[in-house]
Amino acid sequence: MREAMFESLYRRHHHELLGFLDRQLGSRDQAADLCHDAYLRLLDAPVRRVLDNPRAYLFRIARNLLIDHRRRQHPELIAIDALEPVLVCPRVCPETDVCQRQCVHQLTRTLGALPDQLRQALIWHRLEGLTQREIGQRLGVSERMAGRYIAQAVTRCQDELEMLDGEPRH
Repeated sequence: MREAMFESLYRRHHHELLGFLDRQLGSRDQAADLCHDAYLRLLDAPVRRVLDNPRAYLFRIARNLLIDHRRRQHPELIAIDALEPVLVCPRVCPETDVCQRQCVHQLTRTLGALPDQLRQALIWHRLEGLTQREIGQRLGVSERMAGRYIAQAVTRCQDELEMLDGEPRH
């Protein structure tokens, strides 16, 4: 059964995954290598439960491999990242804390005021990693319309946050 699921997943998403990696890396050969590694990791992963979204899981594996690949290509970036916690003050600046709370409060209000389809499309896209096609299927609209919903929701959230800074976009 596991092999059949794996084979089905490979047939359905290999081309898409390879294209994604190729766009990220700019090299078809490196993309093919990482794609192969992603499927190997998927095959070797312990099965604890049935996956709700096997495609998203596969792409998460690929993104993690992509991050590892980039870290190996640019080790100097790792050194800077490793120092970051040392350079950060352990106490939160009161001003920063208030600004962050205001942003969270405003985003919560903005999300609550969005039409249901826009809010749901944004949540599925940003938090669950669904594609526009998957969102469109869930909402019963075209892939293009799902993209518009996401864009509209993001634009409204950005506009509201910019209003906090006193810098309207338009």
